[in-house]
Amino acid sequence: MTEIAVILVILLTCIFLGAPVMAAIGFTAVSVMLIFMEPRFLNQFANVAHVQATSMNLLVAPLFILMSEFLARGGIAEDIFSVLGSSLRKFKGGLAIATTLACTIFASLCGSSPATAASIGRITIQQMTARGYRKDFAVGTVAGGGTLGIMIPPSLTLVTYGILTETSIARLLIAGLIPGILLSILMCVATIARVRMSPALIGELSPEALESGKYDKDAYSVDLRAQKFADEQKENAGEKDSGGFLRMLPSLLLIVVVLGSLYTGLATPTESAGIGAVGAFCIVLFSGRLNKGMFVEAMKATARTSTMIMFLVIAGFGMSFVLSYIGAASGIANAILGSGMGRWTIMIMIFILWYILGALMDPGSMVILTVPFFFTTLMRLGFDPIWLGVVSTLCVQVGMITPPVGLNLFVLRGATDIEMKHIIMGSVPYVFILTAGLVILVMFPVLSLWLPSLM
Repeated sequence: MTEIAVILVILLTCIFLGAPVMAAIGFTAVSVMLIFMEPRFLNQFANVAHVQATSMNLLVAPLFILMSEFLARGGIAEDIFSVLGSSLRKFKGGLAIATTLACTIFASLCGSSPATAASIGRITIQQMTARGYRKDFAVGTVAGGGTLGIMIPPSLTLVTYGILTETSIARLLIAGLIPGILLSILMCVATIARVRMSPALIGELSPEALESGKYDKDAYSVDLRAQKFADEQKENAGEKDSGGFLRMLPSLLLIVVVLGSLYTGLATPTESAGIGAVGAFCIVLFSGRLNKGMFVEAMKATARTSTMIMFLVIAGFGMSFVLSYIGAASGIANAILGSGMGRWTIMIMIFILWYILGALMDPGSMVILTVPFFFTTLMRLGFDPIWLGVVSTLCVQVGMITPPVGLNLFVLRGATDIEMKHIIMGSVPYVFILTAGLVILVMFPVLSLWLPSLM
């Protein structure tokens, strides 16, 4: 246990000093090699870096990132929301439901929670608040829906987990499909229920309140007395985009092709990601939205994110090697198994840890930081590695909107002019909705394991 204590001291010290997670993990792995192992084992770290940097599996991430960058910068989010918004606006809370569905569809093109929240939020929050939706309700809808970007395939978090644990990436990605759809349905149902119980969320106040002005004007972006919610038919007729679906259709076909090729086995995950990247480029090119500046920025963003993931994976494999060689992974497993705690008590404690870490760091960092320590233990407890990848990703989803430091909260603060207090208030209900989804996946693991079992 001395080795484990030294590892934790070095790792936590690096993190508290503000070092990036990948640097903290890498520095800890090298330090432990020098303290408890012979210097010649440093060559193994170099071998790990070479193998991972040249691995075809690692190529999945940059290709999916490139796909999402083209689509995010090519105005695809606007096309998706224009169709859904015009179709659902006549329903109570229709714009909020359309926002959640737009997040669901865009998530299957993006693979990133912050990118989904930012891309959809720039369009939808303004439209919702302009129609009398309360600020916290509007921004909370985007915050919650945006988290779907790391569950629905192509999920970069599941890709990172698959690379680190050497679990089938194709099965992991397909395993996230039903849970992602389930979470989207839960969000839509919760939206309908909340609007029915509190119509003020969408600006439907009583005539007396409107005339007297006795409502929280700070919570709305428009003067509800002046707006009066008049002439919805004229609004719908004036804003309906008849050509929106045709512009959205190529993106939907791309989703079918990428996921279909993965599910049927006609293409490897790397090949599917390549198809997605080429398809996204063609969609943006033939829509006339591609220009030199956008192309260069998409390539730069892809390079930055891919490099971060590559170094995270290299650091994670280095840490896994160290933990395995000095017997720390087995020591942790033996200590936990010998504690007498039940397997679900241990699992719940790890869930809580993932909730906390998910609020403090990006999803990839959380996976790389914790999986080397707990994976061996959880496998010996009999948990399925694919189910474990899905529930760990869901815990990160919750953490990303957990006040006060959830990553998506700050992404939306930067993408909109809404105050942080409204963002936090709007996000809290979705913490409970996602937690309800986690409980369902724990009670019915078949929801995440059924589709992979058919592949």
